[in-house]
Amino acid sequence: MELLFKISFLILSALFAGVALFLSTVLRATFNALTEEQYYAVFSKIIVNGRKSIMISMIVLIPILIFAAYLIYGFRNWFFIIGALLYILGSFASSRLINEPLYTQLLAANINDQTELVRLRGLLNRGNITRAILSLLGTTLVGISIYYNYP
Repeated sequence: MELLFKISFLILSALFAGVALFLSTVLRATFNALTEEQYYAVFSKIIVNGRKSIMISMIVLIPILIFAAYLIYGFRNWFFIIGALLYILGSFASSRLINEPLYTQLLAANINDQTELVRLRGLLNRGNITRAILSLLGTTLVGISIYYNYP
């Protein structure tokens, strides 16, 4: 049963870590080549559509439920627990505390205020890099917990 929790968590967390890594590397490099107006036009659509995405919500929230069930069942593999907490910090907590407020500010920003758009763009880049690193580290530790089944 413990292995099922770990593998389920690993699959979903790896999906999100991949999305976050893609967003913080490939898309960030692509967005950096755009003007502020182009960036706003594209990224505001990503924000609006991302907020509506059931799939993204599922790959973020289901691992939290799996982690809660893991703890309720009394399992205590510390690599898994630390990895799961890092993933939750990267995928859910940092998104709610860092990215979502910035998304709201970007959507409300005056498209003609170049200084504000540059500021928000930089903060969002850092936020997405933070999410990717924490999610990737967490997912890696979850994988290690499967390979090395330490209590």
